Amino acid sequence: SSGINAEYGVINESYKPDLPPGTQQMTFSQPKLTEEEEKAHWFPPRYYCDACQIVTHNVGTAFQEAEEKIPKRKKRQVLGDIDVLEIVEDACLKSGFDQYSVQEFDGKLQIKGPAFPSRTGAGMSMGGGLWPVRYINYCGSTMERFTEDEIYAYYRQGILFTELCLKDDCKGELKGVPDAVNFRSPLAHDEEICQQNDNNENSQTCKKSFKEEL
Repeated sequence: SSGINAEYGVINESYKPDLPPGTQQMTFSQPKLTEEEEKAHWFPPRYYCDACQIVTHNVGTAFQEAEEKIPKRKKRQVLGDIDVLEIVEDACLKSGFDQYSVQEFDGKLQIKGPAFPSRTGAGMSMGGGLWPVRYINYCGSTMERFTEDEIYAYYRQGILFTELCLKDDCKGELKGVPDAVNFRSPLAHDEEICQQNDNNENSQTCKKSFKEEL
């Protein structure tokens, strides 16, 4: 009989398949969670940095995809206020976290998904339950610290992850910006010049100009 009970969707641990000679059965166990990880509606602190990377990835990807739709003939190559507001408000919807789950890597539970392309490998992952609630709660508490214009400006200037995460929940945990969340608008040529000439006497004028443009 099969190792999966089709009616209830549970694993029959006593099931042992007939394997060809010389092969071994690979088994996986469900990740072991602490009581806090099982019952809390908020992430335990050790997940904060990962959660922040997910939020940054969601927001940065949404800005990126929206800017790609801006007609090239349009003079102002920036998103409008309504577009920015919708992206920021939608960043914490449950659907934005559906691709994430928790899996054990090298003996440590970690979140895997689009923001962590290097976390791959066979194993049993866990999602659902209170995990979506934790993503939504964390996302909301992070986004409310900034205005919509600030978040978009950070993306345009290439400092979205730095401002949202490196200065707070990833401080001391990461020294740089992971490639998967290293966003900067390809349309933001002026901002790039501002950053590269941060100590230049014209820097403040340049930044002021961009702020007015938004």
